[in-house]
Amino acid sequence: MKIDFCVDTAHGKFCDALYFEDDAVPDEATIEAMKQERVDNWIAVVTAPPAPAYVEIDGVQYEKIQIDGQTVLKPVGA
Repeated sequence: MKIDFCVDTAHGKFCDALYFEDDAVPDEATIEAMKQERVDNWIAVVTAPPAPAYVEIDGVQYEKIQIDGQTVLKPVGA
């Protein structure tokens, strides 16, 4: 069994589907909780702060820069 669903949120429309074996469909409350968990997880992803533009390796900070579509590490201040 497939249950399609869409939810309008403050961050846009989220659409997904839940799949169950025909003999293993949970009750409606469980299905609604599963839908909400999917929506909550999606919102967490789209609202997460961006990854830092730098990393630290052995006490040295490197900034992430893009060169020809590749991410390269450049020492901060260099």
